[in-house]
Amino acid sequence: MSQVMRKKKLLLVGAGNLCLQILKILGPKNGFEFVVLGRNEETTVRLCNLVALSCAQLGQFISIKPVIADLTQIDKVTRLLREEAPDILVNCASLQSWRVITGLPKLTFEQLDQAQFGPWLPMHLTLMHYLMQAVKASGISVKTVNAAFPDAVNPILSRVGLAPDIGVGNVANLVPAVRFSIARLLECDPCDVQVRLYAQHYFSHYVPRGGLPPRASFRLLYEVRDRPEVTRLPAEAIFSTVQTEFRRLGGVDGQFLTACSAVTVIEGLCSPTPVLVHAPGPLGLPGGYPVWLHDGKIDVQFSQACPQDEAVRINTICQSQDGIDEIHCDGSVTFNPHCMAVMQTLLGYAKHTMSIEQSADFARELASKYLSFKNSTW
Repeated sequence: MSQVMRKKKLLLVGAGNLCLQILKILGPKNGFEFVVLGRNEETTVRLCNLVALSCAQLGQFISIKPVIADLTQIDKVTRLLREEAPDILVNCASLQSWRVITGLPKLTFEQLDQAQFGPWLPMHLTLMHYLMQAVKASGISVKTVNAAFPDAVNPILSRVGLAPDIGVGNVANLVPAVRFSIARLLECDPCDVQVRLYAQHYFSHYVPRGGLPPRASFRLLYEVRDRPEVTRLPAEAIFSTVQTEFRRLGGVDGQFLTACSAVTVIEGLCSPTPVLVHAPGPLGLPGGYPVWLHDGKIDVQFSQACPQDEAVRINTICQSQDGIDEIHCDGSVTFNPHCMAVMQTLLGYAKHTMSIEQSADFARELASKYLSFKNSTW
């Protein structure tokens, strides 16, 4: 009698919308034992029950367990990690989701969006820093996946020996539309288009809204099956086609695309054969890259056309456009003054530099000033 393979245990941290979207995809496949860590017991239990009951509706009876802890309680989270011993941990938690500001009135959002994402760093770094301290203290062997601004959070934490293994979303969210656009322009099938894109969050945020950004810092490589001498298309044509022909819902609805990218990473880490995905912050690198995943191994793809030093340089320039001028060797950051000036004008919030230790305090101040700003705009 063949031995039944043990299902891998997947721990999702943060019982919010992204966690639910990921479970909507993975739950009905019934390929994992699921654990959801949330800080609010009522929300977390209800989310787990919704997923379990929905999967039962589809004829799948899954294992899903809620566990309750606040990530600031490092000792408690450490104990939970030891008890649960997950194979893969996915962090979906942040102090303020990226999508919150997309709910502002359109003009207000567009003004605040000029600050880019970098100034919001403390909202995403703080909880991941607590979580990775708990992971390290637990001593367990687990693959760590981060959805909270991994382009910057992962390289910052790598400076202090706490890097998550890989991120999700951002660069990955742009790749399907790029494949469709190239296919449309070359009149071929999108499944025949293979893309390798090196780009930071700023680029993947800008393109669907505005096409190719001015002073764009990225590298796009592509090939078409059975067409060795494929026509080189102008980047403007590809990215304006992304913006127009393949425009899509954003905000909370658009998070479905991030959830799909998370699923490719989670399943890729478990795959017995190599799978090519795109991911931000792999192995503590800044920005986004094509990555081969295979049985827990992570192999970032570089080539003569884009060697590692060039890919990192491209992403570091783009990171400055996103509001973070430099990540220093101790994990502290220097913010881009032009981006911070927008925050100063609209929110009355401005920082020149930030250490990892200052992140929690800065997040509290930023949350308070954003709330006052939001209340004054309605």
